[in-house]
Amino acid sequence: MREQNLTAIFSSERLKLKKTKRYSLLFSVTLAAPVLAYLIGGVLIFIPFTLYWWEALFLFLLDSLLFLSDVKREKSAGNFQNITSTAVKKQVYFAKVAFNFRALFGASSILFGTIYLVALLYGGLSQVESLQLIAVILALLVTSLWNIFFIYYLSNWLNASLIVVINSLLCLFIAPLVAQTKLWSLFPYTYHYKVVEALIGLKPNGVQSPDFLNVDWKMLGSSVILALLSAVLFSWLLGRRSNV
Repeated sequence: MREQNLTAIFSSERLKLKKTKRYSLLFSVTLAAPVLAYLIGGVLIFIPFTLYWWEALFLFLLDSLLFLSDVKREKSAGNFQNITSTAVKKQVYFAKVAFNFRALFGASSILFGTIYLVALLYGGLSQVESLQLIAVILALLVTSLWNIFFIYYLSNWLNASLIVVINSLLCLFIAPLVAQTKLWSLFPYTYHYKVVEALIGLKPNGVQSPDFLNVDWKMLGSSVILALLSAVLFSWLLGRRSNV
C-alpha cells in the first residue's frame, strides 16, 4: 500500500511539472554561468571562471528557483495540493527533492556540454581534463544535495521568495569568506567550495592557486562526507516536521 502511495505521489508531481516552464529555467540559469564567465574573463580563464560562477551563484540560485517554482505550483493546485495531506507529506517532500535533484543533474549535464563545446572551438580538452571537469561538476552536485532538503525545511517558517534571496546571498557572499577560515566545516554552504578547491585548486574567492599540483584527497573526502551528513540531517529534520 505504501509503495502504491509513493508511486501515485511521484506520478502526481510529474504531472504538475509538465505545466511549468522548468526546462526554460534550467537552460537559462545554467547557461548564465558560462556566458558571464566568457564576457568577463574571456577564453583564457573560461573553464575555471565558469565553474566559479556556477558554484558561487547559479547552482544554488537554480536550486532556490526550482523550489520557488514548486511552491507556486502547489498554490495553483488549490484543493489538489499534495503537501496539505499530513499522512503523505513526508513522501511528497521526498518526491519533490528527488525531482529537484534530477533537475540539478540535468543542469550539470548542460553545463558540462556547454564547457566542452566551447573548449572544442579553442583546441578541445584532453581526456584527463575532461574527466577532471566531470569530477568537479559531479562533486558540486553531490555536495549541494543537502541544500534541497534544507530549503524545504525552512519553508515551514519562511516565505518562499525570502528563502530564495537568503539562500543565494549566503552562498555568494558569506560562504566564500567562511570557506577561507578554519570554521568552514561548521558551515554547509562552504562544502561545495572546498571540493572544487581540493580538485582543481580554485579557491573560494575565484582565484586559481598558482602552486596547485595534486588533488587534496583529505579536503575532498571531508567535504563530501560532511555534505552527505548534512543531507541526512536535514532530510531527517524535514521528515520529522512533516509528521507535525
